Amino acid sequence: MKLTPDDLRIRQALEQIETPMYDIAGAVREQRARRSRRMPLRSPQRILAAVLAAVLLTATAAAAVVQFSGGWNALFGKNVMIPDGLATPVRQTQTIDGCTITLEDAIVSEDDVAVLYSFRYADNSIVNSGTRMTILGNSNLLMDGSDEYCLSSSGMGSMDSQDPSVEYYYEAFALSEDPGDRQLTLTIDPASYMEQTDSLPAPMDLATIYRSHPVSYSEEADGAQRLTALQQQDCTSVILPQSYQSPEIQFAGVAFQGDILCVSLCMPEYDSYDSEAAQIDALRDIRTGHLYYGSLHSYGDTNSATELCETQFEGLSEEDLPYLEPQISYRRCTPLTETGWSFSFCAPSAKTLTRELNLTMADGIRLNQLTITPLGIELTGTMAVDPASDNPLYFDDQQTPVVTLVLQDGTTVHTVSHGNSLSSDSADPTTAQFGIEYQYQTGSESRRFLQTETITAIRINHATISIEE
Repeated sequence: MKLTPDDLRIRQALEQIETPMYDIAGAVREQRARRSRRMPLRSPQRILAAVLAAVLLTATAAAAVVQFSGGWNALFGKNVMIPDGLATPVRQTQTIDGCTITLEDAIVSEDDVAVLYSFRYADNSIVNSGTRMTILGNSNLLMDGSDEYCLSSSGMGSMDSQDPSVEYYYEAFALSEDPGDRQLTLTIDPASYMEQTDSLPAPMDLATIYRSHPVSYSEEADGAQRLTALQQQDCTSVILPQSYQSPEIQFAGVAFQGDILCVSLCMPEYDSYDSEAAQIDALRDIRTGHLYYGSLHSYGDTNSATELCETQFEGLSEEDLPYLEPQISYRRCTPLTETGWSFSFCAPSAKTLTRELNLTMADGIRLNQLTITPLGIELTGTMAVDPASDNPLYFDDQQTPVVTLVLQDGTTVHTVSHGNSLSSDSADPTTAQFGIEYQYQTGSESRRFLQTETITAIRINHATISIEE
């Protein structure tokens, strides 16, 4: 439907209205109640008023359709598919200290709630640049004011490729009770921004530091043990590249873990809201200019007040130490807002399907339960494990069952596994319980969401399960 200029002005006016709680279900019930009462019209003015009200209602409904957030495309691809009526437009906006978050849409089902929200600066400046990144705090979903119903959450964020002044976030929360028509509150902790420096050279004599007290520890050594061992080395002569800006970040020492060279920094525990940290990105061989890159590991001490940031390098020995120069980068998190955001809304819940299963796959995996929600599918079951193995709780991707849906119109929907969990059975160490989550796919790149009423069957590998009414 193409909107006229007047329609657009109406829509813009509606978008400016902010309410602390958007009760969709209540509004629907109220509208139905009003329609059930006959109101006699006794004058042309009342007839005109009724016509204008109908036009406004139609324009509002049309606006609700065209206002469907573009964040779905930014996050899940331009071919993302969402059935009409599944997502609820919330459209609540709050600006705190020049930072604006809009809770745009929500999908509510009997088992979970998904929300899509966006972040902008009030001056529409770029959210992230090459050296600066905006970081939102943790989010949580409360039901009836309590967080006891939220079992788990997962999420993602993405920049809009067409508009660098906005970033979209998607969060999905699993709940222990049906959230339909109950007060839901999304809270988001205060925001900060992180600035990252380039890698800076840190001239130091690693050989002399190591020889002042050679340190060797096992792979099982925890943070407190590593810190205690390194504190015996003499690092007093080391001056880091930005010691004047970050005096609390210090060089911790050099050690070997078997044939792995470990070079470490010591700093206060990292806080993504207000802190500073550093890491050793590489070691430069001053003879050849070659850069050696390692793997980064973080260890906390006993009271979690100090963090050991250790970079491990393979293929280097004590003989190489005189010629290695650490390259260090810094990152600093600075608060953007003093407080966080809070949005409240409610909506009816879409149907969730749960089926008990008794299926054994070819590799011995046993499926016990199937849960189908508008967001995706979860399979739970048990599998045999070897408690004597180095990694008994390991789920091979090749063991993941292939899941396909059949819809009422005869079309099929493919799924992709996006996560699994595995836990041991205390009563039987040779058996583990698992859960596998799947998302619905559109093509090979985009995601889709489904009304469960449109599903007639589900195929798990070669077994077909009919979905009864």
